[in-house]
Order: sequence, then structure tokens, then C-alpha cells
Amino acid sequence: MSAATPLKHTRFLDTVSVAFLAVVWGMAWPVAKVGLRDCDPILFASLRSIIGGVFLYFWRSTRKDKEPLGRHTFWVAFISGTCWVGIPMALTSWALLYINAGLGAIIQSTTPFFVAICVYYLLGEKQFTFAKTGGLVIGFLGIVILFSDKPITDVTNLTVIAGFAVLIPSVLNGFGQVYARKHFKGKDQFGFMTAILLIAGLETLPFSFLGGMPRMDLTTSLVLSTLYLAIVASAIPFAVYFALLVRVDIVVLSMVGYVIPVIAVALGIVWLGERMSPTQITGSVLVLTGVVLATQYDLVKTKILSRKTS
Repeated sequence: MSAATPLKHTRFLDTVSVAFLAVVWGMAWPVAKVGLRDCDPILFASLRSIIGGVFLYFWRSTRKDKEPLGRHTFWVAFISGTCWVGIPMALTSWALLYINAGLGAIIQSTTPFFVAICVYYLLGEKQFTFAKTGGLVIGFLGIVILFSDKPITDVTNLTVIAGFAVLIPSVLNGFGQVYARKHFKGKDQFGFMTAILLIAGLETLPFSFLGGMPRMDLTTSLVLSTLYLAIVASAIPFAVYFALLVRVDIVVLSMVGYVIPVIAVALGIVWLGERMSPTQITGSVLVLTGVVLATQYDLVKTKILSRKTS
């Protein structure tokens, strides 16, 4: 199959794509913790975006269906890149220095709510059905329970500020995704995501020098974690995510954020031999119940009604 040959979109392919996103993003939190040991957080986030953008640039150069990116596309990429990638990555990287990954996952799991609000007001789509709202609430409750046995033992002003530093990206993330879906009119999705990552990385890079020369120890763990986050957890999944974003239910798609912590716990069991506590089991079941309710209830209901009327 040539690079220009489009894949046929099927429900199975979409499911596999979402599973891929959940796995690679589920691993991103602990990998980021490793990289932050040797690098300034804002510089780390900037390098992640720039390297990911460069990777997509060279990948895009092999494709025959690329198209020139006009001024409108660059403007949309600037707004989306700033809100969806640039500010969220920088703030989240900084926040991980002061809060644990569990609390960060809980706060970041509010993103689907803000996506739904932005979809309602910017796209005029009524996303708050009973099933979808119930799924959002149950899934979020599951995230809270999943990490409830990892309490915050050191509450300081910095941990509170760090909590807000993760919440703000959730709001901006929702807006950035919806803005991209509404205003991107081209067909070169790889080119659009390349512009988003490069713009996000370059606009955050100067801020890493505000306190002087940023810290960076060029260790093997830093190189490997940066490459993983840039290519495996940014360039490739962002391209996959945006391909889904422009054609599927955006609120349901954003709920992949609920599955990420469950995947992280599952990887700990498989790789590290950890055991799931009753609390983690309960939280995981609630998360999956919420996701199934939000994604499948309306679909099954529609099929049943269509069969009755046929």
C-alpha cells in the first residue's frame, strides 16, 4: 500500500486506534517523571513538541497527498497548538514536579467535560444526552476512586498551584480540540499536526530561559524518555487522534483520557508484578462502565429503534 493510499475507516480500526492512544498515553505519565529528573520542565515540553513536529515533517515529506498550508491553516494551527499542546504540555510538565501522577490523572480527566461544553457552545451540537452525561460522571468518579488510595501527604501552596496548573490545560485542551475541528478545512492532516507541534514547541521554548540557562543533563534516560514522548506519545498519536477528531463524536473520543489511568495500572500489573487493590478494581470497573455507557448506549438504542420501525 502506498503512502497516499487512504485506509478504509471501520469501527474495528477506530477501536484499535483508540486502544493504541490509551496505551501510549498511559505510559507517558511515568516516562515524563523519568525525563524531568534531568531536564527543566518547560524545556522538556518544548523539546517533546519540536522533535515530534520534525518527525511528522519528514514523515509527511514521503506522502503524495500533502498540500500547501495557507495562512488560514497556520492561524488555526497557532490557536489550536497553543491551547491544545503548547500551554498544556508546559504546565503539566511543571506540575509533575510537585504533584503525583495519580492526582494529575484525576484533574486531567476533567477534559471531556470541557470538551462537551465547548462542543455545545462552539459547534452547536447537543452532546449532553442522558447516557453520555452519565458515562462522563461515572467515568470521572471511577478515576477518583482509582487513585483514592494514593493520598496527598504534603499539601503546600505549590501543590495547590500545581493542581490548578493541570486543570487549566484541561480547559484549554477542550477548547483547542473543538477549535481545530471547527476551523480546519483542509485535507492534509499530517501537515496540520506538524504545524501544531512545531508552533507549540517553538512558542514555549523562550519561556524555559526566563530564569537563566535551563537545566538539562544529557543522560540516556533523558534521551530515551524525550524520544518516546516526542514520537511515540506525541507525533504518532496526535496524528491518529486528529484523524479521528475530524469525523467521530469528539466528546466520546476525549473519554480516552479516562482509560489511560486504567491502562497505566494494568501495565504495572503486567510489567512490575503489582497487584490491584479492591479500590483499584472498583475504580477501573466504574471507568469502563462509564466509557461503555457513553459510547455504546445511544448506538445500541438507535439500532433497536431502527429494527422496530423497519
